[in-house]
Amino acid sequence: MIFTFTLAIAFTIGVSALCSILEAMILSTTTAEIEGLKKTHPKRGEKLEKYKIELAETSSAILSLNTIANTLGATMVGGLAVKIWPEDANILFKVSAAMALAILFFSEIIPKNMGVLYRPALQPILIYPLTWVCAIMAPLSGIVAVLVRTLLKSAETTTDSDEEILLLAEKSAKEGTLTSNEREVIHNALSLDEVLIDQIMTPRTVLYAINEEETVGSLFEKESNLPFARIPTYRDETENITGIVRRRDILSAKAKDQDDLPICSMASEAIYIPDNATVDDALQIFLKKHQQLGIAVDEFGTVSGVITMEDVIEHIIGQEIFEDDDPAIDMRELARRQQFASKHKSRKG
Repeated sequence: MIFTFTLAIAFTIGVSALCSILEAMILSTTTAEIEGLKKTHPKRGEKLEKYKIELAETSSAILSLNTIANTLGATMVGGLAVKIWPEDANILFKVSAAMALAILFFSEIIPKNMGVLYRPALQPILIYPLTWVCAIMAPLSGIVAVLVRTLLKSAETTTDSDEEILLLAEKSAKEGTLTSNEREVIHNALSLDEVLIDQIMTPRTVLYAINEEETVGSLFEKESNLPFARIPTYRDETENITGIVRRRDILSAKAKDQDDLPICSMASEAIYIPDNATVDDALQIFLKKHQQLGIAVDEFGTVSGVITMEDVIEHIIGQEIFEDDDPAIDMRELARRQQFASKHKSRKG
C-alpha cells in the first residue's frame, strides 16, 4: 500500500507539473520563437503556432487536466494515508498540508519558471505532450470553450498593438536591451500612418527640376553637376511636372556623346500623391509602383513638392542620409528659411 501511496503522490505532482510547464511555455511563447521553430522543425513549429492561435482551447485543456489531476490525486493520497496510518487522528491534515506545499513548489513555482526561462529549448520537446493533452481533453475543453464564449460574448477585448510595442521599446531601452536609436526607429516606424507627407517632403519653392525640352548637351552647358539621382521634368513651368528622369540615364547619354538627345525621351511617367496623404500611404505607393520619387499635389492638382523613398527612410531612422562628397544642402531647411525671410520682410514693410 505504501507503493500505491507513493505512486499516487508522484502521479499528482508529475501531471500537475507537466500542466504547469506547458501552460507557462505556451503563454510566454512569442511569434518570433514560433517562426524560428518552423524553420528548424517545420511540423513542430506549425503545431505550436496552431496551439498559440487557439490559446483559449489550449489553456482550457491544460487547466482541466491540471484540476482533475490535483483533485483526484489529493483525494486518493488522503484516502490511502488514512488506511496506512489509521491510528493517527491528524494524518489527513498532515498529508494535506504536505501535499499542498509539494504541489506549490514542485508543480507550480518551479515548473512555471522553467517553462518561461527555458521555453526555446523546451518548445520542440514539449510540443508532443501538449498535443496529447489537447487530444485527451478535447471534448471537455470544447465544452468549456463554448461556455466561455457564451458567458463572455458581450465582453469585447481590444488591444493596441502599436502602444504595446512602444511600451516594450521604452522598457527595453531603459533596461539596455535596445539603444536609444533603436527605440527611436521603432517609434518612427509606427508613426508612419500619423505623419503627413507635407512634413517630410521637399517643397515646390526649392524644387530642382529640368525642362523636358532641354537636350543632354544644353543641360550640361548649364549644369556641371546633377545633384539628385532622380529629377522631375517639367513643361513651360515647374508647376507642370511631366515625368521623372534618372541621373544615370543622362550621364550615360552624355558618355555616348548623345548631346542632341532630348531629356523627355529618357523620362518615365511621374506618380502623384496627395499632399494630405500619410507617409505610410506614400510608402505603400512606392512599393506598389516600384518607384522612389513621387510628386505631391494639393486638392486642386497643383504641385506642392516632391517626396522620395529616401525621405521616408530618413523619417524612420531619424537622421539624414548623404554621402561624404555631397553638398549636404537641406532643401527643406532652405524652404523654411525662405518662408521665414518672406514673413520677416512683409512685417517690415
